[in-house]
Amino acid sequence: MPGPSRTVSRDFQALMSDMNDYATTAAGDLDQSGRRKVPVERGSRLSDVGAGLATLVSIVALAFSGYSFYETVLKQAELRVYPPPLIYMYRQDFRDVFAIPLTISNDGAQRGTVLSFDLEVAHRKTGQTQRFQNLHFGSSPKAGDIKLFTPVTVAGGSAATNVVLFHALETGTLIGETTGGVELPLKLTLKLNIDSSGDWLAPKSPAPVTFDMTANYIASHRDMESGRPTQLHDARWTAAKAKKE
Repeated sequence: MPGPSRTVSRDFQALMSDMNDYATTAAGDLDQSGRRKVPVERGSRLSDVGAGLATLVSIVALAFSGYSFYETVLKQAELRVYPPPLIYMYRQDFRDVFAIPLTISNDGAQRGTVLSFDLEVAHRKTGQTQRFQNLHFGSSPKAGDIKLFTPVTVAGGSAATNVVLFHALETGTLIGETTGGVELPLKLTLKLNIDSSGDWLAPKSPAPVTFDMTANYIASHRDMESGRPTQLHDARWTAAKAKKE
């Protein structure tokens, strides 16, 4: 039968052996920095989630880059024309002439070119209509700055403004012989003829723009021939002014 000292020695050795096993197991659960390792199954799930998020972020970034490239480089020209609140009416060589300031904007990335305009003017009361062609740039037929009309090219993301002189295709007038304090309500329909040649990036022709102009006083034919215009205001402005008065 072993003595007490031998029994204590065996118990001490067994305890030390258990402590070594525990230390070895605990050390295996720690990484090099001393932090406890994530279980293999949990780490695998986190890795899968991280990879999925990275892929999603990459797809979103790629889509955004593609959209940005299209908007800034590839997008075809989108031309719009904005009529003014005030235009002038003249007479020249027994024909009506309109001086119309026009602003053309391009919301696309590619440049767009307006080759010409088609203008039709109708008298709302009499029903008489006239067609006009754009012949010059200038504030009036008598102005010193008058020059021949040339196609208007608008760069992407920009705008261009010019005063265009429209001459009636036929002799005659929309106002007849009555002048002075007479109402002149006109409906103008303006169409842009744009350069649509080229590849699939060629712009599409915008829809015609219709707007109403009116005058409460019509200058005489002689005055308009000499350069004194009949002023036509946006019909909404004229109606608001009449209501206020």
